[in-house]
Amino acid sequence: MDSITTLAKILKDKENPKPVSMSTGIVISPPPNAQIRLNDTVILGNNQLVFAAHVLEDYEREIDLEGDIKFSDPSLGETTFEAKKVKSTTKDTLKEGDEVILLPTADEQLYFVVGKAVRFE
Repeated sequence: MDSITTLAKILKDKENPKPVSMSTGIVISPPPNAQIRLNDTVILGNNQLVFAAHVLEDYEREIDLEGDIKFSDPSLGETTFEAKKVKSTTKDTLKEGDEVILLPTADEQLYFVVGKAVRFE
């Protein structure tokens, strides 16, 4: 192939980039030392994964609540208070066997774990 043909091929390839599409994987080992099976031969490790914070244990989120909140305790009676800003901390996280939604970068060297997959079959 001559240099003009090579250049033309490079330019043509740039016109039609490979589309990036989501896939799923199976958690083999959960964070913090994560391993996710992408397919029969590829296992992704921490250095290839970026996790959305909300799928991790101890993810903390501030929420605003409006109105009164009532708690009842048989021994203490009912308590009412007004809540404005509350922090919520999750205790669930990814675990072995979970299916996760993966979004690869264009070169497929890095994968974003964007959430836990749920199927209704």
